[in-house]
Amino acid sequence: MLSFAAVMVSGTSASAATNIRGAEPFNTDRLLMTLCNGNTGTQDKLINIDTGEVRNHNNWNDIRGKWERVRGHCSYPKASSWTWTGPERTVSDEELVNCGTRSTLRQDITSSGSTTSTTSHSVSGSVGVNWTAIKDVLSFQAGAEYSHSWSYAKTRGWAKTSSLSVPPRAVGWMAQRPKMRTVRSNPVFHVESYTWNTLPFAKWTTVNSWRGRGYRDIKSHGAYYDAKANVTDSSGAPTGQIVARDRAVNSSDDC
Repeated sequence: MLSFAAVMVSGTSASAATNIRGAEPFNTDRLLMTLCNGNTGTQDKLINIDTGEVRNHNNWNDIRGKWERVRGHCSYPKASSWTWTGPERTVSDEELVNCGTRSTLRQDITSSGSTTSTTSHSVSGSVGVNWTAIKDVLSFQAGAEYSHSWSYAKTRGWAKTSSLSVPPRAVGWMAQRPKMRTVRSNPVFHVESYTWNTLPFAKWTTVNSWRGRGYRDIKSHGAYYDAKANVTDSSGAPTGQIVARDRAVNSSDDC
């Protein structure tokens, strides 16, 4: 199997690969996600050029009719990246209840949490994705640029003490609006050889490009993985706005 470092050196960028979406009679998004499901090593596959179905290549006699052979490997270059504000969530370890009717209650309280990482893909249904492998390759791919400002594939706890002021007859707590980053990867399949049989059991033709069309690196624009995680500060803690919230007391607050 190729190492992640080797893939980074020998692979092409997502923008340099040829987009085959719409150029074939089958769903090329599903094809790319099936071929590039987290692996980086050389693959030897049969592809049905009518349906896009993928099978393992075991016998030269299988290369016949609509079944053609492709040999190659995948890389997972970064295609784009953007930041966004995650949903607000409670981060204080406790609520501060002010049962008084006149004075504001002020107290230092601790907020805490941990960084988060999630990964998703664009093709619905099961395509045999190895999520552990995908997390590894996406983390390596984007790591050089975001290693000190992104928590993907890393978990870090954090804690912060803040002063909270709660008005009379209210319950207060601290909430966070985390700043998040998404890094998108369009997987690229690098063709090493491509073979078809023009006359069954008679003549095999082998080229070093996708279906003999002159380009070796293919992608499908709608096939992508999204890696999402907290934007972090220099200490590794998640960034974002921490705000005070309160509500009116009710019968469950024992006032």
